Amino acid sequence: MRRPFRQRRSFDSAHGARPRALALAMLGAALAASCSRGGGGEQGAAPAGSAGRASSASASAGAGARRSADADPRGRPAAVKELSVRKLAPGAAVIVDGRLDEPAWQAAARTGPFVNVGTGREDRSLPTQGEARLLWDDAFLYVGFDVIDGTITGGFPQGASDPHLWERDTVEVMIDPDGDGDNKDYYEIQIGPQNLVFDSQFDDYNAPRGGPNGPFGHQAWSAGLVSAVELRGTIDDDSDEDRGYVVEAKIPWSSFAKAKAAPPSPGDVWRMNFYAMQNNGGAAWSPILGEGNFHRARRFGRVRFVGPGGETGGAGASASDAGAAPARDAGAAPANAPSAAPPGATSAAGERPGAAVPSASSGPKPVYRADPPDR
Repeated sequence: MRRPFRQRRSFDSAHGARPRALALAMLGAALAASCSRGGGGEQGAAPAGSAGRASSASASAGAGARRSADADPRGRPAAVKELSVRKLAPGAAVIVDGRLDEPAWQAAARTGPFVNVGTGREDRSLPTQGEARLLWDDAFLYVGFDVIDGTITGGFPQGASDPHLWERDTVEVMIDPDGDGDNKDYYEIQIGPQNLVFDSQFDDYNAPRGGPNGPFGHQAWSAGLVSAVELRGTIDDDSDEDRGYVVEAKIPWSSFAKAKAAPPSPGDVWRMNFYAMQNNGGAAWSPILGEGNFHRARRFGRVRFVGPGGETGGAGASASDAGAAPARDAGAAPANAPSAAPPGATSAAGERPGAAVPSASSGPKPVYRADPPDR
C-alpha cells in the first residue's frame, strides 16, 4: 500500500519559494493519497483464486475472535481468523443430542457466519451457510455446527464407513494440533446430516492419497467421536423446503496421537478450520483465498484454549497483528439461522456412525463448486 509522501517546500536562495515545484509536490501527494484510499487495504476483499485479505472475524460470549497476519508465499499479508475457546466451567455439562441448548453452548465461542472461501467475505448467494461453536474440557473437544441448507442431502447407505460425505452435504473440521500450519500430521473429520462420519489423518498436504477415489489419508484412523444431528427439514426429499441442520459432536483428546500435548493447556494454540459443505464446495470459517484446497493448513484459523475465566496460563504465542480491524459483532450469528433446532425437528443421535435418520437415494441437486474444491 502506497503512503502519501511528505510535502517539503523548496526554496531558491535568490528567489524564495518556487511555485512550480510546490504545485508538483502537492499534486503528487494528492495522487498518492488517492491510491492509498482506493487500494484493497486491510479490509478489502481478495478476488477469488488469489491470496489477499479477509474480512474481520466474529467473536462471542466472552471468547474473542480476532484477525491475525500470515504472510503468503508472495510476501503479502493474508488475514487468518483467531478464536479464544473457554474451558467448560466446573459442573457444566454438554449432552450430545444435536440441540445446542445447554447453557454451556449459549456461552461458547462462536466463529460467526462462515465466509466465501475465495474472497473472505460473507456471501448469501452460497447454497449453504453456517457457523460453529467450540468448547473443551480435559476429556473432549466439543464442536457444534448450525447449518443453513435449503436441500438437505444424504443418500449414503446406513452404517457406511468413511463415505465421501463432501460429495453431498456435510460439515467438516480440519485440525492441526501443532498450530504451526505446516500441513504435517493433521486431521480431517466430516459429519453429514445422516450422522455418518468420515475421518482420516494426513502426514502432509493431501498425503497420502490413493488416487482420485482414495483412500484419502490414513482412513483407518478413527476420531472415536460421539455425534448427533438435528434436522430442520426432510432429508433427500425435494418436495418441501428445508432450513438446514445442526451437528453436535464431542471428540476425545486421546484420538490425537500426533499432538504434542492433548488435552491442551490454557494458552495453547491449535490450527483449525470449519466448513459447511455441499457438492464438494462450501463456506469456511477462515478463507483459503486461492492458496490450495480445503486442506491448506496455513489458512486454518488459530484456536487458543483458555480457562473457564479466560485465563491463558502464560502459554501460547500471540499472533495478532497491530493493524487488524476490531471484530464486527460479538456473538453474531447468521440472521436467518436459529441457534437451536425448533420443536418438531427430526433427530438422530448416537455414536459413530449413528444412523437413526432414514435416507433415500438422492436426486439431482443444485451444483456448487468452491474455488478451490475440497478434493
